[in-house]
Amino acid sequence: MRKNKHHAFILADSLIALTIISLGITFTLICHQCLVRQTKQQYINLAAHRIAKEATDELVATQRPVYLRRDELNAIASEKKVVVSLDDQIILEVRK
Repeated sequence: MRKNKHHAFILADSLIALTIISLGITFTLICHQCLVRQTKQQYINLAAHRIAKEATDELVATQRPVYLRRDELNAIASEKKVVVSLDDQIILEVRK
């Protein structure tokens, strides 16, 4: 009987270790997914700010309203505001 208790303890110990390792791997994968999502969002924001600056530079140079399209981003610059959108969703809007 004592031998069976020893095997049961080893089995319980292994199950606890497996649970801890599984939780660690799950937590790591969730954190990685969040970082990938944040990186993608930061790239979109950077591209939006760049196209907004390009549109305002062209507005200053030509003194006419500007419409720019780069990939999926659209920028509209006028004397009163600059709007950058991605697939009809406004990402950045700067008013005078």
